[in-house]
Amino acid sequence: MITHWLPKLASLAVAAVLSLPGAAARAAPAADIVAASKSEQRLLIYSNMGTDNWNPIIKGFNQLYPWIKVETLNLGASEPISRYEAETGTGVNSADFIVTGSISDWIRFADKKLAADYATSEDAALPDWSKPFPGVYTFSTDPMVLGYNKLLLSADQQPDTFAGFAKAVVDHPELFKGKIGSYGADGFGGSINWAFVRHHGDKAWQWLDAIGPSVKAGDGSGAMIEKLTRGENTAVYFLSGPVVMPKMDAGLDQVITWKYITDGTPVFMRGMAITAKAKNLNSAKLMLEYLLSADGQVAVSQAGFMPYRSGLPADKLRFGSLEQLAQKIGETNIIMINYDREMLTGFDAFAQRWTKAIGQK
Repeated sequence: MITHWLPKLASLAVAAVLSLPGAAARAAPAADIVAASKSEQRLLIYSNMGTDNWNPIIKGFNQLYPWIKVETLNLGASEPISRYEAETGTGVNSADFIVTGSISDWIRFADKKLAADYATSEDAALPDWSKPFPGVYTFSTDPMVLGYNKLLLSADQQPDTFAGFAKAVVDHPELFKGKIGSYGADGFGGSINWAFVRHHGDKAWQWLDAIGPSVKAGDGSGAMIEKLTRGENTAVYFLSGPVVMPKMDAGLDQVITWKYITDGTPVFMRGMAITAKAKNLNSAKLMLEYLLSADGQVAVSQAGFMPYRSGLPADKLRFGSLEQLAQKIGETNIIMINYDREMLTGFDAFAQRWTKAIGQK
């Protein structure tokens, strides 16, 4: 079980993915779980995902279990877990299943033993790092990328390394001054920045210091893309891949481009769990089994996220897999953003240093 991050384990974690069995046949859930699910009313999921993301997943799930009515409530990253805690604390029926991307909330969730004690039948096909706590599993591994307005920047001003990005900003202040977007250093953005600095050390701070005077941080990925499209920003960094990649099909690629950060792409581990007080427990077990299966991971890809099981059929993957990303940029250039407890105790000092670099109070 991984409970904290050691940078040297990054390549080992990805290597574990690449050494796993391929996309073998889906392990059949126990017959008694399937039978018991038929008497349950619905499956209620709290997540930080949109309805469009859930549609291909629910479609595939209902092809296997057509009697299960799936309902999703889509919230902010920290809300699924905090809402579940608040509701169950007052005796109100709450979520059966949670999918979200808040590192600190998952650590608290695990420490309070809020996950159902359930071991998946897919266990042997999953890397150890994808099972960070008992009952908590990884839904997807989502890359954070660089984004550029290609109408305002020439090709050589759109590097695919962070080192090159920092150099371009320094060399062309007239193009980037006040026109770089990113997340702030709280919540989701804080986890990305923390992992990036842990991976690169002092070199990361040198880059952040260099670009800092040009950065206006604090937007979410949707706002970053809008500003990039309008030309209000010429570049963004640590843009969420699952947000920008699906939008490119709608003609956005005529204005902007995105690139993996080839000297270190942060990859966010989106977590999921069956809740300890799930009313529709068997239906939740079947959803977990499906999402961890090869077919379910393909559905995760179709939903716009990056799956991490190895050996998935390339022709069915919408934006590739973690295995393919490792092959593209190298295993050591993948920065896994995982459940680092040191972030909870050392984040205030980190945030102060980040604020000094970015120049925002």
